Amino acid sequence: MTFSLPVSPAGAVVNSTNGILNWRPLIAQACSTNAFRLVVADNGSPSLSATQNFSVTVLPVALPTLSSSSFSNGLFRMSVGGVVGPDYTVQVSTNLVTWTNLFTTNPVGLPFNWTDTNTAGFARRFYRTLLGP
Repeated sequence: MTFSLPVSPAGAVVNSTNGILNWRPLIAQACSTNAFRLVVADNGSPSLSATQNFSVTVLPVALPTLSSSSFSNGLFRMSVGGVVGPDYTVQVSTNLVTWTNLFTTNPVGLPFNWTDTNTAGFARRFYRTLLGP
């Protein structure tokens, strides 16, 4: 048996030998309905095949929430909430123009707590959390 995916959204793949379908929607694919066509064929003579068409709706993504922030003993701490699924990237800036990624995670549960242990030497630091991929 050989599996193929002639119709699918960006990023979707099927294992040609066992038919396992993998797809992790991008943030840009939120609020969309996506068509799939999965085909399986044998190697007989004549070859037989079956096709299954289906669609998957990707729900809107909730914006992350930041709470319980604190600064003590040179450590900045915050709690990040949201929904399980997307990656969460914590970024830092000293001028609100140039941002640097400090931490990326795909948490199995939310909220998650994050600590910046590198605050020494900065008069000010700004933080934000982005969703991806």
